[in-house]
Amino acid sequence: MKTSTSSVRILRKQEAANLLPPVSVSDNKSSRGKSLILAGSSDYPGAGVLAAKAALRMGSGYAIVGQRNISLSAWDHPDVIPRDLARIPWQDIEFDAVLLGPGFGVNDFTSEIINGLISKEKKVILDADALTVVAQEKIFPLPPEWIATPHTGELSRLLDWSSDKINQNRVAAVITAQKKLGCVVLLKGHRTLVASANSLSTIATGNSALAKSGTGDVLAGVMVALLAQKMNPAEAALLAAYIHGATANMWVQKGNDSLSMMASDVIDLVPKVLFHLRKIRTV
Repeated sequence: MKTSTSSVRILRKQEAANLLPPVSVSDNKSSRGKSLILAGSSDYPGAGVLAAKAALRMGSGYAIVGQRNISLSAWDHPDVIPRDLARIPWQDIEFDAVLLGPGFGVNDFTSEIINGLISKEKKVILDADALTVVAQEKIFPLPPEWIATPHTGELSRLLDWSSDKINQNRVAAVITAQKKLGCVVLLKGHRTLVASANSLSTIATGNSALAKSGTGDVLAGVMVALLAQKMNPAEAALLAAYIHGATANMWVQKGNDSLSMMASDVIDLVPKVLFHLRKIRTV
């Protein structure tokens, strides 16, 4: 199937600026949203930390990291609220939006949470291990308000397409995935694509500096913060991708080699990207 790219909307700087959540003098940590991040494990302890720090940089009032037998400490990461899911069920945690999957494990526990969220929650992002579980157990269609964030390999498993087939026509792949999964789909990679039931968009930012482990966790953290701040899913996914890409552009513009960027550098540059966007916001 061949699909033209001519109908793909491109999110540019001014529109991205206008999508930013507003800032009010009456804001407090609760009004900025509570992001629940079910990510990380003893095998991948950094995944939850990266996503949580990104969520905080994106404005979330709270970043709560939930893991079973939690591997991170509030002493080491005082900005993050740790919750041990072996003692506190996720259902007992108050949150406005949830991210599930990065470094969390491909197992029955992840599956149980996905199925539990389906009947209760609208603001959900599935990433990484959660997408592998969805593919293995064929847990779809998903609620239309949810966001799935596959890279090519994960989409290959979801669609049962080869990676080559996806790379030859990413537009057709993301449209097919959206129809199959039923939710918003963000396909990572060069010129990230975001497909919803009635829109198809891409971004004008990003470069190869983002080809590093952990940068996807950061993207997901930015996105869950936007959902927690009451953005609609398609716009939250698109704006998160734009900001994520803009940090890579800024990294290179500051005279750094694209091979050297790390996920923590992405987090550090988010405030600068937001500052430049906020200056031109017109709504």
